[in-house]
Amino acid sequence: MQLIPLSKRLHTIVEYIPKTGVLADIGTDHAFIPIHAVQLNRVQRAIATDLRSGPLQKARENVAKFGLSGVIDLRLGNGLAPLAPGEADVIVSAGIGGHVHTEMLTSGLAVVQRAARVIFQPMNAGHRLRQALDQLGFRLVDERLVLEDDRVYEIIVAEPTSGQSTPDPAYSAIRHDPHRLAQAYTYGPLLMQAQSPLYQLRLTREIEKLQAVLGNVAQSHNEAAGERAARLRAEIEDMQMLLREGNGDYA
Repeated sequence: MQLIPLSKRLHTIVEYIPKTGVLADIGTDHAFIPIHAVQLNRVQRAIATDLRSGPLQKARENVAKFGLSGVIDLRLGNGLAPLAPGEADVIVSAGIGGHVHTEMLTSGLAVVQRAARVIFQPMNAGHRLRQALDQLGFRLVDERLVLEDDRVYEIIVAEPTSGQSTPDPAYSAIRHDPHRLAQAYTYGPLLMQAQSPLYQLRLTREIEKLQAVLGNVAQSHNEAAGERAARLRAEIEDMQMLLREGNGDYA
């Protein structure tokens, strides 16, 4: 059997799909993830949805090409709307903004709470997604950074708990500190603990971007520019402190 080829990012996502009954891939695009998951026998069948008819048609062509039309159901619709509660054991959504994932999570909570696991790969606004997962009673299982085409992507894996009264232990040590909690929502509590080389690279690149912005802002001498420069310096210092923690320097 010819396996559909996957990028490193998508392959890493598939690694987090446990052997289960039904996978739902939201925003499936070309259906690479569900096709590969079925081919590896990680799932018995899959549901692939997309908001746009063009990508869904391409997904349909790929599903047919690999002889999986009988086990991958393609549906047109927004977010989790095409799914009924209890229909999917694992829900994946990759390659869209974290604000969209957050809206998907809150508006489709009845569907997500009936899944055993959710796997998100936000392109941005990961802080909003983590905060929503935390406040809605989900537990982080793992976080992973992947370097692909010189860009660092983050993957967030979570599972529902018994409800909002069960706090996520990933945040237990810092929940009393609002500033530290905000950092964890932004950079990932498990990633902050692991301090991987990609985590260090991500912070370094973000610091460099902010320093470049600060250089431009510092050329202006009005009050608004001064206030923005102060905020940028504070943000840079925060990230530099996180880098120093990774190097074992807590001073």
